[in-house]
Amino acid sequence: MLIRDLFDGAPWVAEVADLQWQKLLREPLDVYQDPDRTEALLLQAHQLMPERLEVLVALYKMYAYSNQFSKAQQRIHQVLQLSARDAGFAPDWWHLDAGSGPWDPAEGAARWYLYSLKAMGFVLLRQQELGQALAVLYKLQQLDPRDQVGGSVVLELAQRLEEGAEAD
Repeated sequence: MLIRDLFDGAPWVAEVADLQWQKLLREPLDVYQDPDRTEALLLQAHQLMPERLEVLVALYKMYAYSNQFSKAQQRIHQVLQLSARDAGFAPDWWHLDAGSGPWDPAEGAARWYLYSLKAMGFVLLRQQELGQALAVLYKLQQLDPRDQVGGSVVLELAQRLEEGAEAD
């Protein structure tokens, strides 16, 4: 696995990556066997490029894969804050609606925001916080009814878990 594999499915920003970024993306890593090295590389990248949302996304994905959910949530919240600031809307997802941001087409910072809401829902599911996960995922569905970031997959999983819990 390479660091760039942590960006699978991430909403890339169309720009030419600088040399440091390209070098980082080619670094071999093993999230499961060598999480300390992976984390060190990504934290180094974050220090070099603190405003690059891609680095924060890679960090939260790495933390989620290694079951470090509180660290994952911390980085997800950073992306939500930064992307909301960059796109010009309030960072608190609870108060957003279809008219509060540039959701369709979701590009740039707005797309990072939606993508990170999906990640938050997934992490909450992994933490067995079904009610909170559903709240986030339903909000994502409201903001992204065309499912541009693929949130429906995580929502369907949450709904199946909810149906299973109700059947018990």
